[in-house]
Amino acid sequence: MKRFLPAAVAVLLSCGCASLKPGQTDDGLAVRVSTIDRQAARREAIESVLPLFLDRPRPGASETLERLVFSRTGDYVGRERLKKRREPIVEILLDRLAPVLQKSDLVRPPGYLSGQEKVLIALGSPGLAPSAAEITVGDAMRLALFGADIMARDLRDPFDPATRDKERVTVLADTVTVPAAIRGGFDWIVTGSVSGTAGPDKDSDMSRAAARLDARFYEVHFSSTPLDLSIAETAVDVSTGAAYSRALEQAGQSTADKIKGLIAERRAGRTNVAFLMPGPKSPERIRTLLTLLRRVPGVDGATLYAWSGPYDSVDVWAFVHGLSPEDLVARILQKDEKFNVVGIDTERREVFIEPPMPGMQ
Repeated sequence: MKRFLPAAVAVLLSCGCASLKPGQTDDGLAVRVSTIDRQAARREAIESVLPLFLDRPRPGASETLERLVFSRTGDYVGRERLKKRREPIVEILLDRLAPVLQKSDLVRPPGYLSGQEKVLIALGSPGLAPSAAEITVGDAMRLALFGADIMARDLRDPFDPATRDKERVTVLADTVTVPAAIRGGFDWIVTGSVSGTAGPDKDSDMSRAAARLDARFYEVHFSSTPLDLSIAETAVDVSTGAAYSRALEQAGQSTADKIKGLIAERRAGRTNVAFLMPGPKSPERIRTLLTLLRRVPGVDGATLYAWSGPYDSVDVWAFVHGLSPEDLVARILQKDEKFNVVGIDTERREVFIEPPMPGMQ
C-alpha cells in the first residue's frame, strides 16, 4: 500500500486542487466562480479582479479587454478546481495580468504618460498627394522631436519604409486620420498644410523665401478640439531653392519647439506615487486602500501595480496631479486616520503604508 502513496500525493500536488481555497495565494487570488465550464469560469474570475486595476469605464475598454485578456484567459490562470459537487475556484495570477493591462494604457488616467511621447505628423490637403514642401516641413519637425526624445512618425513620408500603404499616396481628412492615429496609440497628432513664396531679396543680391504652416494640433488625452497653430519663417540664401528649403526646415523646427512646449505644459504636475504594503497580502486591505485613494482630491486614479512588488510588498500606484507624496499622505490621513504610514521616500515617490485590517474600527 505504501508504494502507491507517493504517486497519489504527486497527483494531488500536480493539480493543486487539494489545498486550493478562496483568498490570497503566493501568486495572486483564488476566486469562487459560479460554473464549472472552464472558459466561463476563467472569464468570471478575471472579471472579478478587474476592479483592482480599473476604476472607471474607458472608451474602447471592452474591445481591448477582449483582445488582450479574454481571448487568452489561460495566460492569467494558475490552479483551478472545476469539478461537480465541489465549490468551483479559479486562481488568477495577478503579476501576469497586471503588465498586460498597464501596457494597454487602460489603467492610466487620460494625460498620464506611459513610455515615450508619440506624435503623428500628417501634413497635406485632403484628397491630394502631399507636396514636397509638406514632406520637408514634416521631416524637419520629426528630426527636431526625435532630438527631444519624442517618438515622431510622418505618415506621408514616401521614403519611410513603414509608410508604403497605397492609401497614403493621397492625404486623408482629419476625421479619418485622427481616429486611426488614436487607435494606433499616438498621444498627439499634427495635421495641416504648408504654403510659401520665394524670390529676389530687395536688400541684397541673395534670394529670400517665406514658409508658413497652418496646423491643427490634436491633444488626444486632453481635448477633442484641435489647437490651431500658425508658424511662419523666412530665410535668405544664394538661390530661391536654397532659401525656400531653409525656410521650410525652420518652420518645421519652430513647430516642433512649439509642440514640445505644449506637451510639457499639459503633462506638468502629473505623476504617480507608489504605495508599498508589506505584510499579509490581503485583498480586503488592497481594496480598502484603492477605495480611499480614488476618493482623494487630486488623485485621478489608482491601480494595483504589482502583487509581488519591491521588498515583496503589494505595490499600488496612485496617479496624482499637483501633489507631493507628503501632501497625498496628509489627505489620506484626513480621510482615515487608521492608516499607518511607516515611511516616505520623497525622491523615489514611494510611501510605505499599512491599511487597517478588515473589521478594524
